[in-house]
Amino acid sequence: MHEVSLVSTAIAQAVAAAQRAGASRVERLTFWLAPRGHITRETIEPLAAALADGALLEGADVDFESRTDDGDGPQLVLTSIDVTIP
Repeated sequence: MHEVSLVSTAIAQAVAAAQRAGASRVERLTFWLAPRGHITRETIEPLAAALADGALLEGADVDFESRTDDGDGPQLVLTSIDVTIP
């Protein structure tokens, strides 16, 4: 499933960014979905929860941004992460 690979990559990026920032927890992952793509929020939400990297991402909210400028770009983009820094 292509979606698993995309979400796994996004989670790895989020974990790396959170670790660089010294975060103790990721509160929210925000994604952009291509409006005419085959990937849906109903697919991404449970995948993100299942692939969460232990305590750092456990229970993180998953939000989505709407855009219309998808062109030939990627189907899924991690646009931001919200973290807790002690």
